Amino acid sequence: MDNGVRHRGVAPPAPRQEPEVAGVLAAPLRGFNTSNTLFAGVWLVFLAPAIIAVTADHSHAPGFLSAEAGVVLIFCVAYLFSIGSASYFPRGWSSRSRVAARWALLVLVALASIPVFGVWAVIFVPYLGALLAYLAPVRAALPAILATGTVVLAVVWRTSPADAPGTAIIAFGLPLLVLVLGVLTRRKEATTELERDLDLARQREDIATDVHDLLGHTLTVINLKSEVARRAVDNDPEQAKHELAEIAQLSRQSLAEVRATVTRMRTPTLAGELEAARRALSTSGIAAHLPECAPTNHDALFSWALRELTTNVIRHSGARNCWVTLTPDTLTVADDGAGFTSTTADHAGGLAGLQSRLTEGALLITRELGRTTVTLSMGRP
Repeated sequence: MDNGVRHRGVAPPAPRQEPEVAGVLAAPLRGFNTSNTLFAGVWLVFLAPAIIAVTADHSHAPGFLSAEAGVVLIFCVAYLFSIGSASYFPRGWSSRSRVAARWALLVLVALASIPVFGVWAVIFVPYLGALLAYLAPVRAALPAILATGTVVLAVVWRTSPADAPGTAIIAFGLPLLVLVLGVLTRRKEATTELERDLDLARQREDIATDVHDLLGHTLTVINLKSEVARRAVDNDPEQAKHELAEIAQLSRQSLAEVRATVTRMRTPTLAGELEAARRALSTSGIAAHLPECAPTNHDALFSWALRELTTNVIRHSGARNCWVTLTPDTLTVADDGAGFTSTTADHAGGLAGLQSRLTEGALLITRELGRTTVTLSMGRP
């Protein structure tokens, strides 16, 4: 037993450091943002003046061109990889640590270029500012850009005072310009995302309204027909079968309409809604006084409105008659039931949904001489 315990006690724990390092550096190109890299790569063309100016000096020792090409290549690769992998590499690091590591890497490459480029090494400074402008918040990027520019300008001032004015423009002006452009780009992206969210919210609200309008009417009719079938099942089985068949048909139709509405493919027809209103009113024992279908200037809107208004008559009015009139720009639904006030209507989900569909026009509710009238007017200029 001792040997067994001793064996278990001697067994060393599995090393963890190596997997952690491998995890941090794993798959450096997985998730690489090619579009951002291409956009950043366009600006590398501005290295050309420095490269041309330095190359034009033929007093350098042999092997200079190889050293120059090596420095430029290393900087370009480091810069492009820093931009393209900013969101994930090294894996497991915080965003702040990633930005700091990238900035430090580019600073080291820029410093290493001084023996080759001399004062022209300042051309790399705007790219340091661009990295901070697009990856770091302004409160961190601005002090870093100002500090870097100050150090660079101080060094150039001591070594080559004649180059100080141009250095100031490159070390301060260009990075600050890039920072401003970065801020504007971020704000535009934030505005675009907000507009996208608002559009999505409006679409969801529209779908909710459509589903309410569809199901509210159909379920009311199904409820009425179910009650008729229940009463007729003993005395008039044929009538009960007829009502049940219509209930099944309404259920299938409602399911299809909801599916189509969710996919934003269905718009009700005015002729279909007039016929549906006739059947629904008749089933509920309300005499329907409906016009023949005639084209209007707002068929889709009037179709939704007719469905909602006749559903309200069936549900809430207790009326014996319902009158519907149509003109090219007006829909009127009246009944001789209990009626409701405009204040009550403001809190009715269906009428609120109908009101939300009106981008122009007006919804007017009147009550006089035992008759409630709802008028949807789309007055044309």
